[in-house]
Amino acid sequence: MVKKIMIIAGEASGDLHGGKLAQALKEEPGVELFGVGGEQMAPHMELLYHVQDLAYVGFTEILKHLPFFIKVYRDLVRAAVQRNPAVVVLIDYPGLNLRLGKKLKAMGFTVFYFIAPQVWAWHQGRARKMASFIDRMAVIFDFEVKFFRAFGIDAHFVGHPLADGLEVHLSREAFCQRFGLSPAKPILALLPGSRQQEIDNLLPAMLRAVQHLRNVHQIEVAIAQADTIPRDLIERHAGQSVTIVKGATYELLSYATAGIITSGTATLEAACFQLPFVLLYRVSSLSYFLGKRMIKIPHIGLVNIIGQDEIAKEFIQDAIRPEVMASELEKCLFDARYRQEKMARMAEVKSRLGESGAAARTARLILEMISSGDK
Repeated sequence: MVKKIMIIAGEASGDLHGGKLAQALKEEPGVELFGVGGEQMAPHMELLYHVQDLAYVGFTEILKHLPFFIKVYRDLVRAAVQRNPAVVVLIDYPGLNLRLGKKLKAMGFTVFYFIAPQVWAWHQGRARKMASFIDRMAVIFDFEVKFFRAFGIDAHFVGHPLADGLEVHLSREAFCQRFGLSPAKPILALLPGSRQQEIDNLLPAMLRAVQHLRNVHQIEVAIAQADTIPRDLIERHAGQSVTIVKGATYELLSYATAGIITSGTATLEAACFQLPFVLLYRVSSLSYFLGKRMIKIPHIGLVNIIGQDEIAKEFIQDAIRPEVMASELEKCLFDARYRQEKMARMAEVKSRLGESGAAARTARLILEMISSGDK
């Protein structure tokens, strides 16, 4: 019997976790997958849209592309009607997925949410509305179970996908040799993001902080190039002054001494490697103004939210000052006691991500819904 499952992931991190989930689902005989994903999900399913098509963040940025998002929404509703999936799996990306989930539930489809929107941070009342159209939810932070169940949502803690381990395939020596880095110098890792908007907004400030450091220290600098970002975009900002690393981001995080990282999943990946770093976040002034009025928690970075403290120094909007960033990075790079304190706090965060096997546990929850006929 064919089991059709529609999966919607709208950004690079969703594609990363969705790839493991799709692979786990395909181990079940007769499963057919289709929807929205990226390079990690593509080998296991038919893509109707690529996550790169949807790579915008912030209220005003999405508003500029609203006609396109309306088209995507209508196309996905049409695809669900035509193909009649046994369950629709929504991965994070609340801007599209909450609206899509509500619509598809009203049309009689079963809705499963993997990686819950962080409404506990910015709009707690929305959880009550979510309960009306989400049949089951797999959450990746332990505290989310109590939060969502209080609103009547069937939430299950599956652990964070990063707990499955971040594989490193190159030794430090081989990594440095491949990318032309001196193994004798400290390496500063730059992770500017997976969207062009993030590269344009944040990479120039990162590079100015690098210049402040290079004025007084001998360091290697390497930029991680995401699959969704063309190399020439990075080169346009950085020129030939830094090394660009593609296909070895986990090696970079593992062997770097410190980092400058755009807010998002990459901050948790860095924590898993116990890498001291500073965190950057910038959107349009209007998006930030609207968001700041809704945010209910003191920190914006996932590593700080989980650790309930500013483990990684946050530089947000106008507070992104390269000279101040450089001062913090200098401590992360060269102050041994400060580094050890940061690394110990990162290890604490990693320990809260749960046990490995998140994708397999999530797949079982989805397949149980199908076999029990929850539609």
